[in-house]
Amino acid sequence: MNTPTVAIYCRLSKEDLDKEDKTESESIKNQKIMLEKYALERCWNIFDFYIDEDYSGSDRDRPEFNRMITDSLLGRFNIVLCKKQARFARDIEYIEKYVHGLFSERQIRFVAVLDSIDTGASNRSVKKASQINSLVDEWYLSDLSENIISSLTTKRKSAEFIGSWAPYGYRKDPENKNALLIDPEAAENVREIYRLYLLGYGVNRIAQLLNQREIPNPLLYKQQNKENINPNPSRKTIKRYLWSPSTVSSILHNRVYQGDMVQGKYKKANYKSKKLLRVPPSDWIIVQGSHQPIIEAAVFQAVQSKLASRNRVSSLHLRRHILAGKVYCGECGSRLIKSGGTSGKRRIAYLCCSSHNLSKDLCPGARIELSDLENLLLTEINAFTAQYFDIHQLMEFVKFQPASSDSLKQTASFRLKELQDYKKNVLKKAEILYQDKLDGIVSRDQYLFFRDKLNEELKHYEAEELTQQKNLLKLEEKQADTDGKLQIIESFRCADCLTQEMADQFIDSVYVYKKKKGEAQQVIINWSF
Repeated sequence: MNTPTVAIYCRLSKEDLDKEDKTESESIKNQKIMLEKYALERCWNIFDFYIDEDYSGSDRDRPEFNRMITDSLLGRFNIVLCKKQARFARDIEYIEKYVHGLFSERQIRFVAVLDSIDTGASNRSVKKASQINSLVDEWYLSDLSENIISSLTTKRKSAEFIGSWAPYGYRKDPENKNALLIDPEAAENVREIYRLYLLGYGVNRIAQLLNQREIPNPLLYKQQNKENINPNPSRKTIKRYLWSPSTVSSILHNRVYQGDMVQGKYKKANYKSKKLLRVPPSDWIIVQGSHQPIIEAAVFQAVQSKLASRNRVSSLHLRRHILAGKVYCGECGSRLIKSGGTSGKRRIAYLCCSSHNLSKDLCPGARIELSDLENLLLTEINAFTAQYFDIHQLMEFVKFQPASSDSLKQTASFRLKELQDYKKNVLKKAEILYQDKLDGIVSRDQYLFFRDKLNEELKHYEAEELTQQKNLLKLEEKQADTDGKLQIIESFRCADCLTQEMADQFIDSVYVYKKKKGEAQQVIINWSF
């Protein structure tokens, strides 16, 4: 008989320490020692230790957990060993998916020492104990999340600042981390931004001036002051440390500078998700006069009036153009953004390199009149469609957006199947729970408690199932309207203007280079076919 090979999984998060009354009984070191001893006493070969520290049991992006799952698919061990099932996961879906799903199918034994759970045992009650534990663990996380949200809401309403970093221009009070104090150096830059705006400078020009003066932007300033803040890795290294129009605009709009605490602008989709959802302004938590203002109320209101007025005046000119997000600078790869100019009395829309706009040292800067680019693209598309006069042949070359609804339908159908499986699972648990009550395994009070929780879970799944069914119906109705494709193709032939549909169907990206004196401007078009 071959000696079993075991994967040892350890996990610890702040929530676990809190649950253990901040003792070290759940420490990673303690888990490793105990589990290694447990495995060696049974003469099991230890394949590897998988350790996730500072990760929640509901986190689905744990690096070592995911590495362990990958190794299980490669057949590198036949036992997974944890101190408790909660170390493996507090998410009931993960317990069902892996412990009672994947591991069972691949004949991998799951052992949680302190819970006395061993799926290698033939005892029927082992699976019940595992499922009940997973329910309790998930409810614990749900209750913990609600308690945290309630606590944070109370703090917000009491004008306690709960952000990780103070807004630019302020710093946290060393004696009270929930209070804001003015940071003199940064506050002076905030006042300068407001002063320049009232003098008539736009947000683009203000960002350029700040960069020319080599004033550190909020991110760089905080890093220079030893604040532990990490930049967005998706942003370019140089640009992330420059002032941008959006940063200037956010400072001009932020009520914190007139002494008001504004919090609760975002919320998590749910306690399992890291995705943040925008909260309607009507639901923001605002406490007026909570701290010392940097900007006087009259100045702040004057800026807000001017912002509103400028938005109304420029809304038509700055509206999203049909090539938005598709045009890039051939010199540096940055996006070309829309800006305005004049030629006599005629107002002209240009596309300009966003990096060059921030600082001329970053890029030589590509620039092209939007109408010239649209005319160039229209000419190229007409030349292309003329080659494929057969409409049905042209349909083979063009990517139609409605096709993307197929993947959406598949996703919705897959989720519906998942929800139906979850409902069946809940009903099965309810049946097992009732049988356990009859057998005296659980008390009447325990039965009522778990029954109510299962009913809540079932209602949640039924509500989402109804939503998914409605979404699927809409997608099917939308897909049924594909007969209009022939009319769209016909409209592409010998068109007299570039349309949004044409841009979406034909153009993947466009790279515009800086025009050189005496030469035609280089434009590279990447088609979607």
